[in-house]
Amino acid sequence: MHIKFDLKVILFVLFFFILGFEKLYLLFLIFAIIHELSHMIIGILLGFEPSKIQIMPFGAYINFKIDMKSYNMKILKGTICALKKLFVALAGPIANIIIAIIFCMKSDYIIITYINILLAIFNLLPIYPLDGGRVLKQILIILLGRRKALKYTNLFSNICLFIILTISLIFCFITQSLFMILTLLYLVHIRKREDELYRLKERAYIILEENREEIKGT
Repeated sequence: MHIKFDLKVILFVLFFFILGFEKLYLLFLIFAIIHELSHMIIGILLGFEPSKIQIMPFGAYINFKIDMKSYNMKILKGTICALKKLFVALAGPIANIIIAIIFCMKSDYIIITYINILLAIFNLLPIYPLDGGRVLKQILIILLGRRKALKYTNLFSNICLFIILTISLIFCFITQSLFMILTLLYLVHIRKREDELYRLKERAYIILEENREEIKGT
């Protein structure tokens, strides 16, 4: 498995060190990595093989190799692979919730409880590529098929992002929370990238359909 370390993590550590919040940021990063390792463990148990783990400023990201056997097994309009990916997506937030429950009984570690609750809530937002968006996508793949699932997941993600940004910006203006502002900027960045990927995939679907029509017409 290939491990990639994003050097921006060091810049973030230095940035929060200057502000005096380096311990809080490191705690956040540790539990974000535990969150991602939970994805990996469940993925391995379900038969996926991890190919790459990337350590990033706001956590980590794990890529899995496609399991062709379950990818070809149908379930409604999707595949068994979609159902497995749904469980993998849920694993991270569930791990954070379990950690939060364990540490909420110890008042000396209340900050750990808060960090894990925030991680769980943030990742369960129905915005792709967050875990909530991934869960939504896999459910829609099973119910509607892949193309419609991509369309509705992308649309719903953009609507939710707009609503959350509007509410959060008001909250940021009141609290002047720098960490929340950085989190929102990161969310906008990854959402913009995923929106561009969706448009490329939709264009590919259109080209395939046009080619099918041409083949039928010959």
